[in-house]
Amino acid sequence: MSPLQQAQHEWEASTTPHPKKHPLSKFRPEFRTHEFRQFGKAIVLLNWAEDRIEITKFETLQPGGGDATRLIEFLKTLADKYQIPLWGHARIYEPDPPFPEGRLLTQEELEAFYKKYGFELREIDSNTSEISYFPPNRQLSNTKSKIANQSV
Repeated sequence: MSPLQQAQHEWEASTTPHPKKHPLSKFRPEFRTHEFRQFGKAIVLLNWAEDRIEITKFETLQPGGGDATRLIEFLKTLADKYQIPLWGHARIYEPDPPFPEGRLLTQEELEAFYKKYGFELREIDSNTSEISYFPPNRQLSNTKSKIANQSV
């Protein structure tokens, strides 16, 4: 089993499924189900890419409860343990129902959250930043350049 498969297995053993319907159109009742996984009161949609874990969507069900922090720390623990980088985009989006109670983060607060937990940020535009976290002991040169080339 590859390190990525081991990390995915541990992730699935430590989380529960939390599917959410996402409307494909405002005008037609068509939906797509996103297969989020829940860790505490936070949910995340991950893509297990060839050489990294991609954070596709990340939401908290109860803002301010610390669950987003615990989830990101757990993902970093997996990244460190299995020497797999984390990658994604810090971008505010309107969550699908059910909506979380409380105030959602601004773009600046979201970027500060990722920086606080050791992610590198690269601004793409005023609404989006690329985020990446590389385990401290990983040989980075090949992976970093591969990720940088794919995100352009």
